[in-house]
Amino acid sequence: MIGQGAQPTPGQGSAYDDDARLTSDREVVARAWALLRPYHSRLWISLALMLLASAATLLQPRIIQFSIDRGILQGKLDELNLWALAYVATLAITWGATYLQTWVLSWVGQRILYTLRTDMFAHLQKLSLRYYDRERIGHIISRNTSDVSAVNEVLTQGLLQSVADVFMLLGTIALMFSMSMRLTLVTMVVLPIMYGLARWFASGSRPAYRRIRQTVSAVNANLAENIVGMKLIQAFRREGRNFDEFDDINRENVRAQKDAIFFHAGVIPILDLIDAGATGLLLYVGGNWILGESSPDLTIGILTAFMLYSSRFFEPMRDLAARWDQVQAALAAGERIFHLLDLKPDVEDAPGAYEIPPITGHVQFDATTFGYNRDTAILRDVSLEANPGDRIALVGRTGAGKSTIIRLLMRFYDVQGGRVLIDGHDVRDVTQRSLRRQMGLVLQEPFLFAGTIRENIAFGRPEMLDTPEGSKAIRDAAEVVGLREFIEALPGSWDATVEERGGNLSGGQRQLISLARAFLASPRILILDEATSSVDTETEASIQAALDRVLAGRTAFIIAHRLSTIKRATRILVIDGGTIVEQGTHEELLAMEGYYFRLYTLGFASSADEPEEVNVGGS
Repeated sequence: MIGQGAQPTPGQGSAYDDDARLTSDREVVARAWALLRPYHSRLWISLALMLLASAATLLQPRIIQFSIDRGILQGKLDELNLWALAYVATLAITWGATYLQTWVLSWVGQRILYTLRTDMFAHLQKLSLRYYDRERIGHIISRNTSDVSAVNEVLTQGLLQSVADVFMLLGTIALMFSMSMRLTLVTMVVLPIMYGLARWFASGSRPAYRRIRQTVSAVNANLAENIVGMKLIQAFRREGRNFDEFDDINRENVRAQKDAIFFHAGVIPILDLIDAGATGLLLYVGGNWILGESSPDLTIGILTAFMLYSSRFFEPMRDLAARWDQVQAALAAGERIFHLLDLKPDVEDAPGAYEIPPITGHVQFDATTFGYNRDTAILRDVSLEANPGDRIALVGRTGAGKSTIIRLLMRFYDVQGGRVLIDGHDVRDVTQRSLRRQMGLVLQEPFLFAGTIRENIAFGRPEMLDTPEGSKAIRDAAEVVGLREFIEALPGSWDATVEERGGNLSGGQRQLISLARAFLASPRILILDEATSSVDTETEASIQAALDRVLAGRTAFIIAHRLSTIKRATRILVIDGGTIVEQGTHEELLAMEGYYFRLYTLGFASSADEPEEVNVGGS
């Protein structure tokens, strides 16, 4: 069927795997930084507010020092009240600035989320079918959800907060030096330990966070696959086996999380221990200096402020260490996001591609050769021609190349040899959009979107939803396929709800809606990929009658197994081994007593009559 291809088995990667790496972290950072450019003014405002809040916080220990030394110890109540008011003012400034910068950053964050997700969605729509043949749905979803959120969190909250932390750290050191160089040097004793801890954390945490992104993606992929295939899983009693597979993948994620937690959980307690040790050392050394009067400039207020500054000295370090977690997760997520955005579609409009004019439906394959892998040809030197109004049936065993012919006709893939011509235009010379605008496609497994019946029928012509003429055309399309009476009997009629994938409709009803969708698009070339195989004989008869009316003057390519569909074709092409081995009408091919005759004979081996539902060939 069209759109199906080789899928990686559970746990496997793909040709577009998560392991793909950009050249450096610097490249990831540079490209992520580019996302912030449209919001530089707001980011500067947010940074200024953040620095204002940090500056107010830095003043608080100094104010406490003055309130002790100049107020409490000297018994000056007015002085104490003044410094108390100053302290309250710094709290108010901190609260107000923090509130405003949080609001600004939240706004920027939502814009970046919007931009990243829409850019990725737009790019996903440009990628060729080969990507979707090989990539798992969950991997794609993971990039557009958890990976995007990880990058956004660092770009908005993490980045500016890190700048504020550095400002707080440098400001604390400067104030400490201004108050007492000797006590500052005592505090700095722990810096070599801090440096070694940072190196250890940086070297070990990055692989762990990259592994987390990969295992989260694998969990999402497996979950999506199981949800989509739940009917089959339950039918074949695979619940236990599939649970074990999911459990194995989930355990891999837990192990990756534990590896990251090992580094994160080790750093924060060590920092707290160093903080407590430095504070205790300051209390001991400073207290002895005050009592021994070896440092006459050192006061109780200064020592108190110093102990508070010591905590503020380690607080930004603790925050930076915790934020390093976010940075590592974001770098790993950024690699995956930008790798996806860098993927080039296998099929692109050529430079100078033009819009194909309205076509009559003349189709020609000229010595066409194609393979999904370069080493294996699926089609070999295939030549065929269809005139406007021809109804071409493609018959053959599974894997013979029937669906490949359709994919090349719609230019989902490019030929590796020869040409595909429509009304004399090489499909590689025209824009894909203008080409497919004049084609209709109905698949064996119809796909309906969550919405209303009206919206699903008008999927290819959404402008029809907005006008009375369009509404009439929608009703007419449904009537052509014999669906109008059914729709108008539903609660809600044309606005009746269609659940995801049409879960509240029968297979035949879904197929009829997809046929009405194709008819409404009024294509010059209509492609039916086993489109009547999921409906009963009575429904098929009404569809065949509708097709006779709709296909008049249009070219149709039909992959079909039912004899009733095949016999209506003006020409049958028998495909085997990637080549056209026979062609003609049903009667002509039977008279040849060749490959088609053998398929036909095998189909009727157990029946004396000609049942209309016999299958000829594979899928």
